[in-house]
Amino acid sequence: MSQKTLYEVILRMSKDPVVGSCVRVALSELGILFSDIVEQEDRKCRRLSVFYPTVKSARQLQKKFLSLRIKGVKVLLRTHDQHDWETRWKKGWKPFALTPRVHVIPCFIENAKCPVGKTPFYLDTTAAFGTGLHETTRFSAQLIEMNQGKFKSFLDVGTGTGILVAVALFSGASYTEAFDIDADAVKVAQDNLKVNHLKCNVLATCDVKHYKVRRSFDLVAANLITHDLVAFRDKIISCVAPGGQLIISGISLKNMALVKKTYNKAVGLKCLKVTQGKEWSAFLFRKVS
Repeated sequence: MSQKTLYEVILRMSKDPVVGSCVRVALSELGILFSDIVEQEDRKCRRLSVFYPTVKSARQLQKKFLSLRIKGVKVLLRTHDQHDWETRWKKGWKPFALTPRVHVIPCFIENAKCPVGKTPFYLDTTAAFGTGLHETTRFSAQLIEMNQGKFKSFLDVGTGTGILVAVALFSGASYTEAFDIDADAVKVAQDNLKVNHLKCNVLATCDVKHYKVRRSFDLVAANLITHDLVAFRDKIISCVAPGGQLIISGISLKNMALVKKTYNKAVGLKCLKVTQGKEWSAFLFRKVS
């Protein structure tokens, strides 16, 4: 089998959260999914990367992003063979605590030990989003675990690697559904759950607009970009059972006010908790009976 070549569009910037938020919003408006973005940072700068199988596609994104003229961002293009990139990226990924209970262990690390009293979740992915390293994933996972024993059914909107489904199952869910617009992400989620001897009752490739609401859930998590959270507010809320709870995440600090205002306007929805980090935020709501 011939070695695949990947073309990396690199967006290098300072660690200023405002710049980072602007870049992510710009990428989402250009049609780039969260699950397609690989994020790295060191002491001096942050780097967001998007990979393409053809140089033509990579150059198109490079050209479109340059046309936005966002200050403080350098746009670079690099070529890698797939094996070299995956090896280089995995060197920086180590086991870590996702929640007070769940400890994430990369599948490729041999003989990794889970701390006593923790629940291991063995995870494999080809991208940095959905590993639990990102604030939006961590916030969602922690809010799910905080409600341990208080829900039986769970829906994950935009599942990525399936990590939130796992946390929900560890937290007492007996029925789970999940979907993602990215078919590759759904395959990764299936594999991750299988490795951990977990099962999602329904795991599908779908977007929010075309998802068919067949039942309501005690707990719903939607880790999406702000545009989708706002545009599909009513659809997302309709998935929550009366008395159930809703977690929304993927909200930059700049967009907190907009999202809070939008969801506070929804009839029968009460905000219970707001989690805020360096760049991102998450909300927990209850749907009043």
